[in-house]
Amino acid sequence: MTNDELREELFKLHEKLDRVLALLDVKAASAQKKASDRKAKQEKTLPLTEEEIKQQQERFHELFSRWMSGFEIEVQSELEAADADALRRFADANNLNITTKTPKARALQLIAARFREKRQLMHGLPSRRDADA
Repeated sequence: MTNDELREELFKLHEKLDRVLALLDVKAASAQKKASDRKAKQEKTLPLTEEEIKQQQERFHELFSRWMSGFEIEVQSELEAADADALRRFADANNLNITTKTPKARALQLIAARFREKRQLMHGLPSRRDADA
């Protein structure tokens, strides 16, 4: 190989190295953006205020009344349409055991269980023990 051929090969290697470094910069910037987005999402939400708790409890009673009136599907659809964070705050305001990491599906299950529990308490349905006695 002559000097000119070596220089040409070296030049090609430098070009490839520049492309690799540019790709790494793009990847690093993308990873940094994802990390900042994730961190922004993880910021703590403010605790519920007394007014917000009262509003959420009133909403619970309104939804429960509609649910008891036979509009179970509409109430369920309305709850499913809610944002996961809003649903968690709704559940938290109504004393359901929920955290910021609770999945939306689990929050929906807890709310439905509370509706059924409240219905049973209102109607005084017999439990299994009463039936066995």
